[in-house]
Amino acid sequence: MAAAEVGAPEPGPALQLAGGGYRELNELQRSIRPMRGYVARRVGAERDTRFLRIAAMCGLAVPVTSAMGWAVGGLAQREAYSSTEDDISDLGAMTASSPWLYNQIGSNLTGLLIVVLALGVWLSLAPDTLGRLGAAALLLVGVGVFLDGLFRLDCQGIDVNCQNDSWHSDADKMESRFTVAFTLLSPIILAFAFRRVAEWRDSWVPTLAAIPLSIGLGILFSVLGDGAATRATTLTWTLWAAFVGLRLLQKTARPQPQPV
Repeated sequence: MAAAEVGAPEPGPALQLAGGGYRELNELQRSIRPMRGYVARRVGAERDTRFLRIAAMCGLAVPVTSAMGWAVGGLAQREAYSSTEDDISDLGAMTASSPWLYNQIGSNLTGLLIVVLALGVWLSLAPDTLGRLGAAALLLVGVGVFLDGLFRLDCQGIDVNCQNDSWHSDADKMESRFTVAFTLLSPIILAFAFRRVAEWRDSWVPTLAAIPLSIGLGILFSVLGDGAATRATTLTWTLWAAFVGLRLLQKTARPQPQPV
């Protein structure tokens, strides 16, 4: 009987310690789970902030690349070309001088910058539906501007017997109508979207004023010629895009609240 009692060991300190260690490990895992969620959210927020800053800088660059395309591109044309009377699209025509200035810088690059800006606005205004619609309209403007550098006119207005009847000339004309429509719509939609979001509410009136201001300047400069009117409205719209980029940059510069 005594031998049986000696052969049956009681639970020792090692087993008790192991059981306690498992409990401590489970408690540690439960305490780590919220921290993991916080870290994931923090990393995601920092990644979004970096992208918003990139989008903001793209918006600030829009009037620079756009104006470079039609201003420097206009200086490269033949003497007969008039920036006040001839159309901007003539700068990228098949017969234009140094068409890459308008096509690749004024259109392709500017279009890409607007697309990135639109994605930043989408991210900043999400999940507001109207904000997403406005950002989508802005993105379509960027797509249209980019395509303007791909679909080229056959000739310039100063060329003799200029017809512009090829498929890419027709595509250029269709793209221009598409781009103008969304150029008018995007600020209007975004203005009312900004009004609904507290962080953007101070930007809705300047955004709403961008369209009547551009139209008014277009009418004012039309006394110099159709080319001058188009350039005035284009410059006004791109300056509004830079304004949106600036506001986006200012919002990313605000200090983030620290967790308690």
